[in-house]
Amino acid sequence: MRKMITLLATGMLSTSLLAATSAYADDELMYNVTITNLTPGQPLAPIMVATHRRGFEYFEDGGAPSDALAMLAEAGNGQPMAAYLATLPQVVEATVSTMGLTFPGHSTTVTIHARRAINHISLGAMLGATNDAFFAIKDAELPVGRQTVTYYAPAYDAGSETNDELSSTVAGLGGEGYSPNDSGEGFVHIHGGVHGVGDLVPGTHDWRNPVAKIVIQRVK
Repeated sequence: MRKMITLLATGMLSTSLLAATSAYADDELMYNVTITNLTPGQPLAPIMVATHRRGFEYFEDGGAPSDALAMLAEAGNGQPMAAYLATLPQVVEATVSTMGLTFPGHSTTVTIHARRAINHISLGAMLGATNDAFFAIKDAELPVGRQTVTYYAPAYDAGSETNDELSSTVAGLGGEGYSPNDSGEGFVHIHGGVHGVGDLVPGTHDWRNPVAKIVIQRVK
């Protein structure tokens, strides 16, 4: 059963974070992953990043959201997802940024490890002033050499909470973070943005995809 989490009264999402990692091998690689917020008015919650084998996806487009995905998308809490992923044999490392919120036009860099034969990456985080929007890339290939690769991420709807667009139900605006009695649409899909059905203002909180730029550079 879902449980409520407490957020700061100012509407800032909790930055008490958990990093979960597996033991590193001799073929360890290290990457800097820089995420830039491309939205005009959405803060990004602390970012969950995982490296893993090719073909692994931490959520399914059109599939039912897991509790861990709902917590990431509704409350900005990627710790349960990172902790779960770190238990899987196909995952090298799963961690959550300790840098707090990433505001529009700003960037956050996360350092993460992979292996030569396990060299794909997934990441995601909540768009803070929404019910359950999150950005994500899944199963993207890491650069093999010293080159840099760039990806652009859309906003998904976790389908775990109704998009009533009320500040009382939006974690980043001081509202409820994790809704135990709201099952939403029931499936993950591309988010339709903010339409003004509640007290959120589209002129401030709406966006167009992509919502994040991800630049990955191998440093070891």
